[in-house]
Amino acid sequence: MKDHHPVTIGQSMKGRVISICEDARVIDAVRLFLENHIGTLPVVDSQMKLVGLVTMETILSLVMPDFVHLMDRFSFVHDMGAVETRTPDESDLRRCISEIMTAPVFVEEGDSLLYAAASKRNHGLRDIPVVDAQRHLVGIASHVDIGSALMRSWKLEP
Repeated sequence: MKDHHPVTIGQSMKGRVISICEDARVIDAVRLFLENHIGTLPVVDSQMKLVGLVTMETILSLVMPDFVHLMDRFSFVHDMGAVETRTPDESDLRRCISEIMTAPVFVEEGDSLLYAAASKRNHGLRDIPVVDAQRHLVGIASHVDIGSALMRSWKLEP
C-alpha cells in the first residue's frame, strides 16, 4: 500500500505573487491591478511580512461606494451610464495604501488545501495569500490553484 501524504497549499500556490508595500499610494495599487490583471494585492512591510490586503473591490468602492454592493441585488440593470465612467478624486489616489487595506487574511504554506479553500471562502476572498512560519509572504492561491491540486490526485481512466 502506498503512503498518501496530503498536498499542502505551499505545493499548489503561485510562487510569483504581486504585492505592494504598506507605504505605497492607492494609485500604485491601481497600476498593479491594471498591469498584472489581478484582483487581490497582499500588502507587505519592508521585510516582506504580510500586514494587510487590498482588493480591486476596495479600490472601486472609493469611486462607487454603494454601487459595488448594490450590483449584487440589481443584476438586471445592463447600463448604469455615467456611474460607470466616474473617476476617483486625486486625493483618494494619493492616499497611503495602509489607510484602505484590510487586516491580513492568510494561510501558512503547510496548511491543507481544504483548510485554504475554507479560509478563502469564509473571508469572501478570490485569492488567499500564503505565508511561511515567520509570516513572510511566499505565494498566493486562487480557487483554480486549489481545485486543480485536488483534482490531480484523482485516478482518471484513459
